[in-house]
Amino acid sequence: MRAPRISAVIAALLMVFGLFAATSVLAGPAGALDYPGKSTLTVNDPTPKCGQTVDVVGTGFLPDTLVTVTVGGKVVGTITTDDQGSFTFPYVVPDPCVDGEQQTITATDGTNTLTVDITLSATTATTLAPSGNLPRTGSSDTTLHLVQLSVLLIAVGGVLLVATRKRRHTADA
Repeated sequence: MRAPRISAVIAALLMVFGLFAATSVLAGPAGALDYPGKSTLTVNDPTPKCGQTVDVVGTGFLPDTLVTVTVGGKVVGTITTDDQGSFTFPYVVPDPCVDGEQQTITATDGTNTLTVDITLSATTATTLAPSGNLPRTGSSDTTLHLVQLSVLLIAVGGVLLVATRKRRHTADA
């Protein structure tokens, strides 16, 4: 008589655990965002001449977001990223300019802030790492496995419960 009670308790616990696991997995974060990977900021010419237009190219920024471009701390313009988080901003180097002058171009969307240096002579540009990368959120590959495990545990609990009840009815008869 004791064995049916233990199996009924086990079955009930398995069902509760399965329901809890399924609820936890299925009630994941609403509207999880897929943040872009590594952001980059580059220029088409790291050693421009006075009056030349330099293309400032950004990738990996937030999609469809306004990006503010500054040079030496002064805002030189804004541009909206495309649906992939990319943009090309035309920056016109001042004329006249000082030979060998280094300028730091900064682009920010409020989340990612990147800089690239240009030198008005023969040096190379450097791209610095972003100052604000957000973690990737949303579901992972384990979500499907957890759902499958939850369904399996619920099914096993149901089978054990039915078997326990059949044993009881057989024992009572």
